[in-house]
Amino acid sequence: MAEAFASLFEKAQLGDSIAQDAVYKLAFYRLRVIASALLKRERPGHTLQPTALVSELFLKLHRLEARILNEDHFFRISARAMRQVLIDHSRSKNAARKIQPELIPELLLTARHADRESALAVKMMFEKLRAMDREVAETVWARCVEGQTIHEMTLSQGREAWRVRADYDFGLQWMANRLKRCV
Repeated sequence: MAEAFASLFEKAQLGDSIAQDAVYKLAFYRLRVIASALLKRERPGHTLQPTALVSELFLKLHRLEARILNEDHFFRISARAMRQVLIDHSRSKNAARKIQPELIPELLLTARHADRESALAVKMMFEKLRAMDREVAETVWARCVEGQTIHEMTLSQGREAWRVRADYDFGLQWMANRLKRCV
């Protein structure tokens, strides 16, 4: 049975959707119990729920390149990965408290900034902005990362300067407000 689970997990990692569904169904309830136990150790009012933690775990495991030896090995790796998700979640919450709107362009520009947690929080928020309004996100990206001027963006986007400026200002303000709310 243990070798069968490891084989199924390997197929899931290679993209087999049937194997992915099977692993998820087989492991979900046991992982949810582990997640609940881990969350009981967290501060009161923690925002992650056990199901969300399991979902984050599956995203993390999907990128994992380690070979799963057996079922026990899978659950040990899963518990460790869930603890890491909780640590990452806590870091991004703490980083969001420190971010000033003026720092967003700099944090979006480089990951080599001294405060990697803040840079990660900004990049995560940028992805949410992109999902919400692709044009605003492209304007923020062009200005912050590519260093384009308002005039250059006006020409490349074929829009009025005031619209480009408004999208840029809105995008930065939206990200800053969302980062403050994450606290």
